[in-house]
Amino acid sequence: MTGQYIFFPFSHISQDQMDTLQIFLPSFSFFPAATDLKHHPWLQELVDGGRAVPVFSSKDDLSSVDYTFEQYMAWVKLHKGNEHNLRFLIKDSPYFTSDSDLSAIKAQIRGTKKRIEPQRSEKDVLHRDLLFLKMAKQCDEEKESIDLQLRNIDRTKNRMLSTLLGEGEPMDALVAGEKKGIHDPGAVMTRERIEAWSRLMVYHNAFQKAGEIPIFVTTSEAVVDYLETICSDVINALDIDPIKVHENDCENKPEWQRQVSELLRGVAKGDDRRQNHLTEVKDGCSLSGQIKLSLFSGDNTHNLFNLRDRQIAVCLIRIK
Repeated sequence: MTGQYIFFPFSHISQDQMDTLQIFLPSFSFFPAATDLKHHPWLQELVDGGRAVPVFSSKDDLSSVDYTFEQYMAWVKLHKGNEHNLRFLIKDSPYFTSDSDLSAIKAQIRGTKKRIEPQRSEKDVLHRDLLFLKMAKQCDEEKESIDLQLRNIDRTKNRMLSTLLGEGEPMDALVAGEKKGIHDPGAVMTRERIEAWSRLMVYHNAFQKAGEIPIFVTTSEAVVDYLETICSDVINALDIDPIKVHENDCENKPEWQRQVSELLRGVAKGDDRRQNHLTEVKDGCSLSGQIKLSLFSGDNTHNLFNLRDRQIAVCLIRIK
């Protein structure tokens, strides 16, 4: 089913994340925190081909968020991010949740109770969530741009070293190590990302559209680590590491993806016959990765995803 796999909790999809999603999954849905994909033509191509399903925000919702976002960015450029002035100017900050804002932290230190604030309306909460994800998207895009520039510098350095050493080609060990140490955006404000993302997806009825058992897919180890930390009941239902995978231009990839989907759907439904019956990769593809599917239960996880009375299937996919 198109859209059964839901990429989370990011509003920006980096090139590395996209490569991983395309290798493992036949299709997926995602939340771009936008009304269209005119600035991301490569994503639009996937949508046109039925490989990706965007969950768009309405123009009305995004217009007010864009205005606030532009105000914040203008302020930052003017004041160079002075924290004291920012906290004075923005009394209702979207960066903190009710149990982690500055007043709550100070109250914990002093041993006093935090002042009770009026409950926000659903519209205000969703506005804050969309604003947060738009800011996270901007941050992730800029970080990816920096990472790509640094990677290009490393490649240039490797070529120069190879030339000096008389090898003619980039050194295999250095090239193979280029992707090591890549920034994991899920390690930054993990809970806030998931909370904002899940509330907006529920608002857009995206989970119901994904079918009876949606599978939440991430490329972030930090996200899975966080969920395992807060969850009172987690079942590690599947973990294949390493697993040989097909490259994106391989003709055997569609059939292999079908087998992967069948395996993941069965595991998500609680099928005990979850052994690795994937056809062994015997072609010229040299990539390997990891598939890990966990089933989460308990109030903490259910509240975080805004889902009740069901196990939450989270699948980590990685290319090594």
